[in-house]
Amino acid sequence: MMRFLRTLLLVITYGSFQIAIGQIQLSEKSSISLLTCSPGPELHAAFGHSAIRVKDDYQGIDIVFNYGTFDFEAPNFYLKFLRGELDYFLSTSSFIQFANYYQYYGRGVIEQKLNLNSPQKQELFDALNQALLPENRFYRYEFLKNNCATKIPEIISSATGLEIKYIDEINKNVTYRELINEYLDKYSWNRFGITLILGSTVDHFITNKQTLFLPDYLYKKMSGARLGEELLVESEKNLVVRYFKFKNGSFFTSPLFIAILFLVFSLYRIWPTTTTPNLDKFEHLLFGILSITGLFLVFMMLGTEHLATKNNFNILWLNPLAILGVWYNKRLVWLGLAITSLFTIIIQLTGAQEIGTISLLLAISLGILYIRRAELSRN
Repeated sequence: MMRFLRTLLLVITYGSFQIAIGQIQLSEKSSISLLTCSPGPELHAAFGHSAIRVKDDYQGIDIVFNYGTFDFEAPNFYLKFLRGELDYFLSTSSFIQFANYYQYYGRGVIEQKLNLNSPQKQELFDALNQALLPENRFYRYEFLKNNCATKIPEIISSATGLEIKYIDEINKNVTYRELINEYLDKYSWNRFGITLILGSTVDHFITNKQTLFLPDYLYKKMSGARLGEELLVESEKNLVVRYFKFKNGSFFTSPLFIAILFLVFSLYRIWPTTTTPNLDKFEHLLFGILSITGLFLVFMMLGTEHLATKNNFNILWLNPLAILGVWYNKRLVWLGLAITSLFTIIIQLTGAQEIGTISLLLAISLGILYIRRAELSRN
């Protein structure tokens, strides 16, 4: 979505759109639709996108309201993004610009025309224009709870004064992590990184309504939803045909292959009873990198507003204290590191958090190295 947002920021004339559409009374032939865009190749586009289209041929307007934009030039942009303090905002673009982008990148766009009467369409249109005002258009983005998909049913309900009722409200024992993983290749670096950084908060069962943070699930739920007593979606149309297909990477460049190699290396290191200077230096470097990565996980847990990164048990094997073993080389330190690293197996088995195959292999490998170091330090 980043490239899309960058494109929008260059082409959108926000002020002129607001002035041009702010005074318009929609005709009876107007329509308001939910647009659902398929995922793209980059990680930021992996989960798709949602937007609202307002079309009125009589008034000569065909615009898209997009809650997925943010300012790349904002002060401390990257720090705010990392800390979860970046404000997104509602913007507009012409539908043709919007569709051309997705056509160019082979990403599909499905339109669901909303079953709204004339007063409801005007109320929603007015609410969108009100949300465009400088004092209203910014909101604090949160991937699981407040994003381009969740904002849409929110404004539909608030504008019309009616609750959206979804047909399958029964919880089917699904978690945020399971839904996120549907969009990521099982052994890709993207999935490994996301599995690593997401904490146990995403492993709790969620309600069907909470699945709406993903555009595809919003699309599915809207199909049978009711606004008050009426079906919310009147008709559906495929506007842009998807032709982009994801390609699986090579196994030999995957994190799983690296984890297997690391396990083989750890098993090899069991037998030598004497130190090997070069390999010892390599392990020292490795433990230093692990400590830095562990500190980053601590920061994501305690120093940010991201709900999804809280209570992360990966800290047990990506231990910030790993560097202490290098400094002090005490048997007790190495044994403590080994125990915490191998304890991730218990975390996985109990279901407290999805650690993942790759991280488990790495944790076991580290446990072996730590135990070996403990034995050597005793001699």
